Amino acid sequence: MKSQQFSSTQDLRATFTTLKRQTFFYVGEGNNGELVRQILSKRPNFQEQRTPFNAHLIWKQSNKYFNYFQLGQLKSKKVTINHLEHHYVITNKNNLFHSLENYCNKTKMNMDDLVPKTFIINLDSAHVQTDLIKFLEYFTQCSKQSLNIWLMKPPDLNRGNGIKLFNDLDQFVELMENLNKKAQTSVKQQKSITLTLDNKRKIKLSIDDQDKQIVLQKYLETPLLYNQRKFDIRVWVLIDHKLNYYFFREGYFRLATERFDINNIRNLYIHLTNNAIQKHHPYYGKYEIGNQISFNDMQRYLKFQKPQLNTIIQEMKRIVKLTIESGYHKLNECRKNFQFEILGYDFMIDKNGHVWLIEVNTNPCIEESSPLLKQLIPRMLNDAFKLTIDQIYETEQQTQTYPVNGYKCDENLWDKLGIIQ
Repeated sequence: MKSQQFSSTQDLRATFTTLKRQTFFYVGEGNNGELVRQILSKRPNFQEQRTPFNAHLIWKQSNKYFNYFQLGQLKSKKVTINHLEHHYVITNKNNLFHSLENYCNKTKMNMDDLVPKTFIINLDSAHVQTDLIKFLEYFTQCSKQSLNIWLMKPPDLNRGNGIKLFNDLDQFVELMENLNKKAQTSVKQQKSITLTLDNKRKIKLSIDDQDKQIVLQKYLETPLLYNQRKFDIRVWVLIDHKLNYYFFREGYFRLATERFDINNIRNLYIHLTNNAIQKHHPYYGKYEIGNQISFNDMQRYLKFQKPQLNTIIQEMKRIVKLTIESGYHKLNECRKNFQFEILGYDFMIDKNGHVWLIEVNTNPCIEESSPLLKQLIPRMLNDAFKLTIDQIYETEQQTQTYPVNGYKCDENLWDKLGIIQ
């Protein structure tokens, strides 16, 4: 009897120890969450649950409505989320612009060397008329020396959503008036404003909470081309739970489906290289699977040209450092040890080899839309988890590997760039 009782006590202790060591994780819907589930499930003592309630690790597309005060509050339970509390200081287009602007002013740098000329129009500001006049003066000046193509972007969207092109005043007015029509269909509280243009033309607008700001950015009219088509570069940046930040060694180039034609600004398949846009073209994937090529593919293409890929990568790393440093005043407020973030940085190169930052994205797309991404993304995520989740939860060594051509399976492909202090 005593032997049975002793055995039962041992079993209970063993069960309790096992449960104590288990890490329960929740993965929200969307953006290839299934891949995240698969990678986490391969870790010893990791178990999925269907709701974020009582989960240790929470993986979501957004940190909206998440209460950061619960992170690490209980000694017996570590709660971690895959978003930094203040990532918006660089992932929101408006905030990124102002962060870089302030940083460049302090360091005596020329911001126009980092990002294409940008204007932020705050429609809910008392200075909206002044801001609009500044843009129109610059717009008029540019019209004398180029085709004067501009992008209108919403500040909070990514993957090419909501981007419009224009190159004359009438088109700009039309886009502004379309904002007005959108606001008029909204049931939210609206505010009416009247904008007076330089030719005394007036635009009457009704704005709601979603349309308080617009981003106007100069379009790069002379991009470096790949086989006569436009491209941009997607690279990944990790900020870990101790605010170290890293650059993933392999990224990819996203290509347009149609040949570059600067005179046709109505065709977005020529100008916007986002996969979310290009995948709807009937000839999507005709030249490359998923309209994507690897760093090695581009290196071969640029072999006898300038710039060389290594030069491009070093410049991208430099700009990543600048963006992180520009946002340090908010990023270093993040509660250390229980949050991390994988960011998607987008760059372009002009025909002179100059590297331009286009934007920084939270929740970058991790869809495996090509054999290249089926190889890179699982490795990128798993290596990021080794630097974050496995450190936080003291995960036992795993045997699952995610091979990438040219690298050893036990090699972590995240290169440390610095630490936010």
